[in-house]
Amino acid sequence: MDPNAKLASAVPFLGEISAAAAHKFLAEATQSEYAPHADILRPGDEVGGVYFVSSGTIRVYYIGPDGREGTLYWIESGESCILALNCLFTEFKYPAWACASDAGANVISISGAAFRDLFSNEACVQRFVFDQLSERVFSLLTLLEQAMRLPLEERLILLLLSHADEAGVVSMTQETIASHLGTIREVISRLLRNLASQGLISSAPKRITLVDRPRLERLRSGGRNE
Repeated sequence: MDPNAKLASAVPFLGEISAAAAHKFLAEATQSEYAPHADILRPGDEVGGVYFVSSGTIRVYYIGPDGREGTLYWIESGESCILALNCLFTEFKYPAWACASDAGANVISISGAAFRDLFSNEACVQRFVFDQLSERVFSLLTLLEQAMRLPLEERLILLLLSHADEAGVVSMTQETIASHLGTIREVISRLLRNLASQGLISSAPKRITLVDRPRLERLRSGGRNE
């Protein structure tokens, strides 16, 4: 893919800003490739720029007092990290962990000074930031509601449905799923075996395939298995 085309797919507002601003963005943007599970940001880091995912996924998570992880949100292609954006404007230090997903991640970044200049002068950049903020607040509230209200198996089904590609394949390890849901791999392994025994999924190393998506959708909605 042409480098500028890759930038355009990763940065939604690039085609809307002024020609001069776009030229400056392209001149200052840098690209980094992160291996699977590589740390991108850690608690206490100073945020000096803005990150846009070009390919792959970034997982933003916390580690509780008991050592267990819990996912706050995922950053996919065309999105940015709202916590990093907040730190950039407030000068707070980064409060969580951010790492590349099981498949790694390609990240495009620009300096904080360059982004603040764009934010001050380009309305579409302001809309992008506000949209990212509102989406993250909603997703975090939804995640909190699910954690309080839904049994773990239903939360697992929700995760599988939301992360499956068009072929119904979820490219995640059981360890990653367990970390996302705030539990341990052995519990996820047992739940996956139960779903597989019902003919709902099939499981292989680093991938899970949805065999019967309609039945999983019904289970997600609170219906009972037939």
